[in-house]
Amino acid sequence: MVQAMGPTYAGGTQPITKDGYDVLYLPDVNNRELIAQGEAPVFYYIPNRIRMARKQGPDKGDYLFNLVRFAGTGGEGVIGGGGDVAGGMLTFSVTGALPEQTRRQAEADITARFSGSEDVFWGIKNARKPPMFRPAIIAQTTTSVSNMSPTAQGFPVADQNTRGVTRGFRTVGMPRSRALTRDPEPGATDNNLDPWYCMMQGQGSGSIDPTGTHAFSGLLGKYPAAIAWAAFHGTASPLIVIQNFKLKVWSPVCTIKIDGNWDSIFTHFSAAASGRYLWAKVDAQAEFNNMRKSGTIKVDVKVDTTLPGADEIARRMDERSELVFNKFMEMAQKVIFDPPQPQVEAAQASSGNSLFSPWGVGLSLKYRRDETHLDLHYEETRQFAYLQDHTVSSSLAGMADEIKADPEAERKYFLTVYLDDWPQRLARVVRPVASWDDKTVQFLSVQIGYPNTTGELNWQGHSFTGGDGNDPTWKFQTAKKVSGDVSNAPSEWTPDMTYVKRKVHLAEPQSETLDPYHRVQIERNVIDLDPEPNGTLLNDTTLEVRADNAGRIAVGPIGLGVMLEDKSQTVEVVMEATDSEYRPLGMPPVRFRWGFDDLDLDRSWTVFSGDPEMLPFYRYQVTATVKGTLFRKGQSWTGPWTRANGNGPLIVDVPPPDAEGVVTRSLSDERVRRLRELAAPTVQETDGWSDEPAYAVADEAGETDEVDAEPAATRGTRETPTSFLSYPL
Repeated sequence: MVQAMGPTYAGGTQPITKDGYDVLYLPDVNNRELIAQGEAPVFYYIPNRIRMARKQGPDKGDYLFNLVRFAGTGGEGVIGGGGDVAGGMLTFSVTGALPEQTRRQAEADITARFSGSEDVFWGIKNARKPPMFRPAIIAQTTTSVSNMSPTAQGFPVADQNTRGVTRGFRTVGMPRSRALTRDPEPGATDNNLDPWYCMMQGQGSGSIDPTGTHAFSGLLGKYPAAIAWAAFHGTASPLIVIQNFKLKVWSPVCTIKIDGNWDSIFTHFSAAASGRYLWAKVDAQAEFNNMRKSGTIKVDVKVDTTLPGADEIARRMDERSELVFNKFMEMAQKVIFDPPQPQVEAAQASSGNSLFSPWGVGLSLKYRRDETHLDLHYEETRQFAYLQDHTVSSSLAGMADEIKADPEAERKYFLTVYLDDWPQRLARVVRPVASWDDKTVQFLSVQIGYPNTTGELNWQGHSFTGGDGNDPTWKFQTAKKVSGDVSNAPSEWTPDMTYVKRKVHLAEPQSETLDPYHRVQIERNVIDLDPEPNGTLLNDTTLEVRADNAGRIAVGPIGLGVMLEDKSQTVEVVMEATDSEYRPLGMPPVRFRWGFDDLDLDRSWTVFSGDPEMLPFYRYQVTATVKGTLFRKGQSWTGPWTRANGNGPLIVDVPPPDAEGVVTRSLSDERVRRLRELAAPTVQETDGWSDEPAYAVADEAGETDEVDAEPAATRGTRETPTSFLSYPL
């Protein structure tokens, strides 16, 4: 029983175009016998054009196409940034599949076209069953895509001498080595992706199903990316996809004769090589045809004469098929050619170099005389099966029509990515601000927290001291997360925010007796500038740890607004921290005293309350004293409380004795006389002294005495006192 064997080129091909789709049909080599036995004839189809594939079939859904162009500076804000970069990423898929309706229409067209024909292979006039349609038998598919960058040597062209004889190949145009240039302008940043870079992945062996889908992806430099972006928005495509199918086809029973002389054949190939090392299949086939025309090789193909139109079938077999050439190459590879070279790397885009065949192998010329006979003779009669090359190519146009029909479609197919957007480095630069010279601040500390993917805060810390050098800054860095990647995120947190806990660690102040000129008041030795437990949520890049923010009053230098004339004059100032309403905060007041000898020495007063909300409000009160002698009364007056605010220098306002609100104290002449008596040595009662208790003496109007005790009776004084009674004023 005869069965369908496979397609044949002996009967020719039938192209069909429907709805913009091209398909090629071939008949089965045994169709005549199948019809004679009442079986259905068989026809085979293969795509004759490549189209952009879609998600839901040949004509439904979005195109399997995407072009992403990208650019970035690679600055410090980007993790892994390595300099300026610009380019593109292109992905697309191609297919030869036909829509079901289009395929049925094409099959109906073939059926109608040959329903009345009695052709050996196509005629179905006498068929009792409707024809069957199958995809062609493909033994191998090689897919490639054109290159958008200069080749390694330039572009190959035929090199001809003055007589028009082709002597070989040479390259013209821009060699790739010259295209790989950088911007020569001074100060231009380097680009870590060559501007002409073009590497297409996915080339090589493809599906043996002619309706299968083949995917490509490519990394492009900025020049090919710009070309592709503009071209796909227009009416043309910068890329051409080529699919080379090796179809397994059959011949009818025929006789093939090939005769020649190997010396003459080798001489012909050697003359045509002109220095060429490798031969591609297409070049070898061209020289084979030249030798047939010149008579160097004689070929005779005869088809079974029982077939109607046997001579025409033989002519088609000889002209349109590669059967005879393939038989010649089988013998030539044993005599004048070395075996095929290793497979060329298929992942790179095709460079257009014709030294390699479409299926990626080359043959080198080498005549092995000791292993062969001088004459070429081949003769065989049978039904041959062989591999026939069928090449399909097309440009990937049509995106412009898709965008025109649906303006929103551009966002699906074209995307611009700014590499500086991700992965972002989240950085904080922390700098201490403190007056280290006064030894008040021992050190400053900072902790910065950022949540992990589970929402827990990861903390990093650092401390600052006065000995950190000229650049005491500390940098915190982490990867900036996407909010959706963090589960159980803290409330009010956003990916650009960090938690900050800053502290001021104070030194123990010196005793007031050791340093009467600089007074430091500390409520807490460790002051939290940010609230517990997690501090302050900030998105500032530059942060400061300032001792000024620790509820601090820093007044200094403090000087007097008057001059002292001699050592008998002193000024005492009482200073007290207050709130903004000048109500005392309850902290102990501090006292400063100025005398004639230390009048020019500056004083300072520093308060660390531990409350960051405290503002530098305070008040002071001045007491001036003029010391008296035994023969001259002294004087003292105290001014009212004076309000002040702000950190920095202070000139103390010393009020005069007669100013408003001033309270004075002095000694009357009578008291001076009594003091003189007190200064005299005590004698026995027999000398006139009495031990009567003291009694109060009223001062002059408007004056008050701190001491009102005097002896009940006095008796004379000595001219030279032997002791001095210290009297507190």
